[in-house]
This record gives sequence, structure tokens and C-alpha cells, in this order.
Amino acid sequence: MDYEKFYRRLFVPLESIHGPIDGDTIVAIIGFEAGGPLNFCTFGRESSDRFITYVSCELAVREEQQPSEFGRYELLIACDDERWVRGIVSDIGRMSFEVPFGHGQTMDIGPWVESGESIQGIVFEKVCATKIDRKPYGVMRIIGVTRPEMEYTQVHTSSKLIACLRGRVGR
Repeated sequence: MDYEKFYRRLFVPLESIHGPIDGDTIVAIIGFEAGGPLNFCTFGRESSDRFITYVSCELAVREEQQPSEFGRYELLIACDDERWVRGIVSDIGRMSFEVPFGHGQTMDIGPWVESGESIQGIVFEKVCATKIDRKPYGVMRIIGVTRPEMEYTQVHTSSKLIACLRGRVGR
């Protein structure tokens, strides 16, 4: 498989939203398959913005990933802490080999973070889906949420929470 061509096609919709992908990929010294973090492409890393958008770039091509309702996928997140992204998102990436995550699903990450940290959970949101060589693929956004926001999804829906969060940050 030509990975460069594959990811160019998969990330086209992201570039229309976030602008061009930055030139350098964040690559780990110890590879993901050996227990290290995922590799990430970024948007806005060279700008003065506090938040950088990261997208994993090695999950969708792995047969062991459990596909979502729209196929195998990569993970996207905007964050101001690269170490957090490389740790938590890589752990979620590993879990995607065991569990099929889907749009609107929530996940409690409280056991992975300090009890005082504000982000205690995540919500998955489908960003885009496409077919490459007649196989379905996509990108799923990870949205960090607080404990009260996680509890909100138990009473309401994650779609309502995502709508509230979008209104709050003006997305």
C-alpha cells in the first residue's frame, strides 16, 4: 500500500476545514506497535495558536482495528498539550483494536488521568468518511469533556452535548 497516497486522500476533507497539513509528522522513537505513541500529522503547529489540531496517521491501515459504523478511521483532536495527546490518544488508538468506537459514543478516561484534571472523558464525533479503493474509511474527532458533561450525556444525548459544546466555543 502507498501510505502517503492513502493519507493524502483520507485527509483531503480535513484540509478543507483546517487548512494545509503541516510539513513535519510527529514520529515516536519507539513505534506504536512496540508500545510507543502514535504518529501524528498536525494542523497549525507553526502558527501562534495555543491549540494545535492533531490527527493520528497509522490506525486506519491496520487490519486489527475494529471498524466503526463508517469503516476504519484515524483520530483527530485539538489540544494545547502534545504530551497528553501522545499518551491518551495513543491509548484510545490501542483500544480501537479491541472495541469498535462510533459517532456519539462516550468514554470515561478518569482512571487514566489525575483526579483533579478537568478532562475526565471523551466523546467521539465522526468528522468525515470516504471510500478508498472501494473500502470505507474516516476520521473521528475526540472531544475532551468534564465529569459533569459526561453525566449530562447519561440524561440527554451525546449529540446534544456536542451541540452545546459547539455553541460554547463557536465552532
